[in-house]
Amino acid sequence: MPLDDQLGRWVQRTAHVRDTLNQILSALPEHDRVLFDSTLGTVQGLLEDHLHAGDGDAPSEGSALAEVTDPFLTALREFQALTAAPDTTAGLRALLSSLRDSAQTAHLTLTTDDRLTIQSVDEVIADFAQEYRISLILALTANHALSQTVVRWQRAKDSDAATGDHLDLTTMNFASAVSDRTVPMSTLTSASAADPVVMTPSNFSRAMNTLMTGGTPPPIYQMAYTQWFTNINAAWEDTYRGRLATAHGPDDDGKPWAKNDIRSEFFNEIRLIRNDISHKRGVCVDSGNNTLIDWVEPGKPIAPTPRQMLGLLDLFPHDELRRFPTKAESNTTGQLPYPFASDWINEVRAHIEAIEPTKKKRAAVLKQLIDEWMDRTR
Repeated sequence: MPLDDQLGRWVQRTAHVRDTLNQILSALPEHDRVLFDSTLGTVQGLLEDHLHAGDGDAPSEGSALAEVTDPFLTALREFQALTAAPDTTAGLRALLSSLRDSAQTAHLTLTTDDRLTIQSVDEVIADFAQEYRISLILALTANHALSQTVVRWQRAKDSDAATGDHLDLTTMNFASAVSDRTVPMSTLTSASAADPVVMTPSNFSRAMNTLMTGGTPPPIYQMAYTQWFTNINAAWEDTYRGRLATAHGPDDDGKPWAKNDIRSEFFNEIRLIRNDISHKRGVCVDSGNNTLIDWVEPGKPIAPTPRQMLGLLDLFPHDELRRFPTKAESNTTGQLPYPFASDWINEVRAHIEAIEPTKKKRAAVLKQLIDEWMDRTR
């Protein structure tokens, strides 16, 4: 599932501010009373993350999205800049109501203005680049908590031999009894440990290279790293390739570009690595001729090191994705996307065979019959 685009993120933020302020307003006492500055500070603390988002995830200046969010962000910044609370509850209510209304106005426009659903090519690329980076860092750090658990178990075992030998996945505590919700700690330990490196005079150079490059990662790390190729390939094929086609607008004939008209050599290499992982038991076969992701070696397992995975951060193809689409060659054959009963298919086959004895010409006969039917029913 892809991350939200920038529009989706601001839809969420404005809704969060609106709903948060509604809850605070409903809890304010009806009677008027003097307020402390700490009351204002508490509310400001609840909204602080959204103020940071206004700096770190601000829409492009002059964009349709910026036109909608700028008034809300201005109101939010003014509220967050206050250093003293209003004198009374009534004053705070008026202040919060004004900010709530600003959030609601922005949210309503964000969810109803069709202009905002049209993204530029650069906006789609920016969304994709962000998901690419986040997913990559997630893969690189996914095993941190698990590694800490292994260390915690080893220390607990050293101090108390009775410590359970299994990890309860629902509580993350060590258990002695085996169940459907436990995994052996010995398995996790071995899967989390890299092969030992022993430097001797005869293998000093090779051992140093292993240490400097990260060596072959432990099995669990390999699992996280190789899953990344599957996930990012799915994001490209199922989400961003189509969004880029839409962002490029119509072709010279006024027809929309198709997903397959958007090409990327880099993501083709990602696809080839993914295919080897999924269909070649993780051995480099189809990806052996890669030139951009060039650390795969034909005939060897695909087992990237942390350094190689980090290197992918610099390979995201911004410029390549900005290229204008070119029409992909259409497939010469295809199948009707509908299931039919076998008996009916046999009846159609027999009918076509009776009309046309030559096998190679039967498809044309069926197409002609369907074309004539479509002409009559248009």
